[in-house]
Amino acid sequence: MWWLRLGDLLRFRLPRHDQMFVKSYLNEAGLFLFNQMSVADQAHSVRVARYIIEERAAGKDLNLDCLVQAALLHDVGKVKGEIGRINRIVVGIIRRFFPRKRDQWARRDKTSAFRYALYVDAIHPSRGGYMAESMGIDPQVVTLIKKHHDPDSAADDTLELSLLKLADAKS
Repeated sequence: MWWLRLGDLLRFRLPRHDQMFVKSYLNEAGLFLFNQMSVADQAHSVRVARYIIEERAAGKDLNLDCLVQAALLHDVGKVKGEIGRINRIVVGIIRRFFPRKRDQWARRDKTSAFRYALYVDAIHPSRGGYMAESMGIDPQVVTLIKKHHDPDSAADDTLELSLLKLADAKS
């Protein structure tokens, strides 16, 4: 659904129904974190959460509230303003098709906006987990945020983590 992600870059704010949806799942700390993301990441996160809710209808036995909160906060480590719109597109392409190059080219040094964007993309799960943990977010949500880009490992992945990864990839 790359066209949806591309369309998200043109948004200036979430529609009211999406804002109400987010408020129904996140507490004050969660809302604070959610609002640290760009509108593009917020829109993506709402799509991930809605995908999870639709899949839940299939009767899976999981902690839905926890999973939806994790879906809404999974990209919180990408703080608004750190990745420009053009770099966001390029970073997404590199992450999907050349993941090793992302890790080679990523630099914490802000003198190259492109390399810094790759760095933020690479560290956003651990960074987001740290941010959520420091705000007192449920430890299970924190774990899902931290692991949402870990390589698939059927032995280690919970049903919630597997569904979050799938929803993130499809949204």
